[in-house]
Amino acid sequence: MVKKALKSAIGVSIGTTIGGVVLPRILFSKFYNNTYPPILEQTLLYFAISYVVCFFVALLIEWIKK
Repeated sequence: MVKKALKSAIGVSIGTTIGGVVLPRILFSKFYNNTYPPILEQTLLYFAISYVVCFFVALLIEWIKK
């Protein structure tokens, strides 16, 4: 149950990170000024937070299924 939640959280968090940080920072770079953190720092932070949240949601779903 935990292994399945860990595996499913990786894909979702990578997608969330790409869609929430990488693409907007690359496509709309003129909207980001010096107040934003560097893209690498923001990407790692966004990935870590989304991974933890996705893990707990997937774990909860697996627990409810059982």
